[in-house]
Amino acid sequence: MMIEQFEEIKSIINKQFSDQVQKTELDSHFLNIVAERVAELMETNMELFFNHLYRMDIDERKIHQILQNPEESESVYLSIARVIIDRQKKRIETKRKYKQKTIEGWDE
Repeated sequence: MMIEQFEEIKSIINKQFSDQVQKTELDSHFLNIVAERVAELMETNMELFFNHLYRMDIDERKIHQILQNPEESESVYLSIARVIIDRQKKRIETKRKYKQKTIEGWDE
């Protein structure tokens, strides 16, 4: 849920900036924020970390692959953060594509 909120905030900010350099810096900053949270959870509460991955519907094979074969160019935390962000983007796209109309009388 926190990742979805970050993604929505990021998208609002991205709309306000037209300069590609600023967008790249914002993407990088956002990635680092998510990676810091991944690191925090992995170091303090792996059970909660995996619970979050499950709730976000992250493909556990991707996480397993990252953990077994880490990239030399970046930390495991950054690699996992990329997977999380990509998944959240796909979720948001799907929700927008298949947005359901409000059911009349439902809130009465």
